[in-house]
Amino acid sequence: MDLIREKMGALDHQNASPQQDLITSLLSLRNDHNSVALSDEEIVDNAQLLKCEAAEQEEITKNKASNELLTWDDLGRMKYTWRVAMESLRMNPPAFCSFRKVLKDFNYEGYLIPKGWQVMWAACMTHMDDSIFPYPSDFDPKHFERQSSIPPYSFMGFGGGPGICPGYEFARLETLITVHYLVNRFTWKLCCPEISFSRDPMPTFKDGLEIEIEPKILGEIM
Repeated sequence: MDLIREKMGALDHQNASPQQDLITSLLSLRNDHNSVALSDEEIVDNAQLLKCEAAEQEEITKNKASNELLTWDDLGRMKYTWRVAMESLRMNPPAFCSFRKVLKDFNYEGYLIPKGWQVMWAACMTHMDDSIFPYPSDFDPKHFERQSSIPPYSFMGFGGGPGICPGYEFARLETLITVHYLVNRFTWKLCCPEISFSRDPMPTFKDGLEIEIEPKILGEIM
């Protein structure tokens, strides 16, 4: 915490640049009234998350020759990376709701749901349930450390059952490969820290999501 306060003071007195290191970059996420958008604890947690993510990817890279392509085994070792991806989908699912046709009459908490009705389910009902995901408003990949403990159909980032997304595995491969090369080869930052999005029906950034990206210096650590 002392380090955070020291860097916050340097930033406030314009003796530091948001681009100089990760913690200073996180501290720069403040609004015009200078209120802290991230608490000290959140800054520490976010810095630790990025450190774990980078460490996993660097471990895979150091065992490969220069420009050697990723293998299926490499992707299988990206367990933390995939937990980060699933946590992102838990908090902001691509589809916030969907419909299912009732195949036979059934009772739910005293209500008769007739055969043939269309039932709408909303992902937030389970994604933000603290009995399933403790402290659901916190971004925490630990929510997916023990996936066997998550009740069936509670995580609906890709849907579930017969209606599960047919591109699930392809999306997983795309995500892991993209994150691997992004983390290992580039550094980036948001061009505008104040961002907002809406659902129409997919999550859409109001003004786009512009980032400034640069090739990473060989040996640089995030």
